[in-house]
Amino acid sequence: MKKLEELKQKKLRQKINYLKTELEETNLIFDKSLITFQNDFREHFSDMFNSKSKDTQVKKEVEYDIPKKEVNKVFKKIATKTHPDKTRGSDDSDRLEELYKEAQQSVDNKDWSRIVEIADELDIDIKDIKKDDSVFLQSTINGIEHKIKKLKQTYAWIWEHTDEDKKKYVKEKIIQDISQR
Repeated sequence: MKKLEELKQKKLRQKINYLKTELEETNLIFDKSLITFQNDFREHFSDMFNSKSKDTQVKKEVEYDIPKKEVNKVFKKIATKTHPDKTRGSDDSDRLEELYKEAQQSVDNKDWSRIVEIADELDIDIKDIKKDDSVFLQSTINGIEHKIKKLKQTYAWIWEHTDEDKKKYVKEKIIQDISQR
């Protein structure tokens, strides 16, 4: 039974890594789409592009819904083994310092899956902290999927992915919708 749970969690972590890559790709496409959108609509909404429009305000980082208390407990255990003040002079101090920085960044992003991976890499037992890791992993997945969906619902994304023969109609609809706000 324990092996089955470990495999399920491994699948969830792999899905998170895939989704992070998909989000990175989506962000790049969004940035390109935003430039095209601004160029194509500047004459209609120059004032909107001078301030921050909804499309330009889209926050592209992912925030996860993980209890801060849980994340901090794991980070504290990681920091005990990796903090530069504690590892200075050891043979693998560079690797440990890099893991410390990565763990710090993961805490800032509330990236539970990476924090758990770092703890596993350091042979840190966190079973007492992560009672049901799959709940946190699924929360991470939901957060990434939500962010991808939000980016794909922006005017810039829609405009970039509209067929040429429908551009005129879509442009009119976007102009009408933005003007009504």
